[in-house]
Amino acid sequence: MNETKLVNKFKSVHHLVLVTKSWGKEIPLNWQYIIIAEALNYCVVNEGVIIKGYWLKEKRLYLIIESIQSKLNHVLNVFAKQILKEIHEYKKLDNEFLTSDTNSIIFNELFYKFPLYNQYIIKLITGKKVMFPYYNPYVARLKNEINNYNYCSAIDYSGAIGPVIVQTH
Repeated sequence: MNETKLVNKFKSVHHLVLVTKSWGKEIPLNWQYIIIAEALNYCVVNEGVIIKGYWLKEKRLYLIIESIQSKLNHVLNVFAKQILKEIHEYKKLDNEFLTSDTNSIIFNELFYKFPLYNQYIIKLITGKKVMFPYYNPYVARLKNEINNYNYCSAIDYSGAIGPVIVQTH
């Protein structure tokens, strides 16, 4: 079996909602978006994570990623470590804490993690159409909000380039 096929066989798509904990109160929202976008890009470039869709909305990150199942916790911790780096850079603090054990679980200190079940959000942030034979006000508002949001993968699926590296094919 080809090595690429073997690796792809063990990849899983994860639908997550990450909600910021107390650090989200300390940093302005526009800076939180930048910090999270940079940490996501770091994971794409350095950890081989494939982002299929994302939407940063207030204190929540709706995220659809593809990674090797056994690496999910590792990737989330790398993501959290990058968030901490950016928080400390924002606050101009000393980064000595980064010399600690890289396998320590810090993700749970920064985010609450929930599964993402909303199929409308999943479809819209991954570039798929949501159509109804009738007018659905909830979906209409959701489409409008997602399609006009600066920190959302809908930008990438529309042909433009957003702040986070997204695989659109």
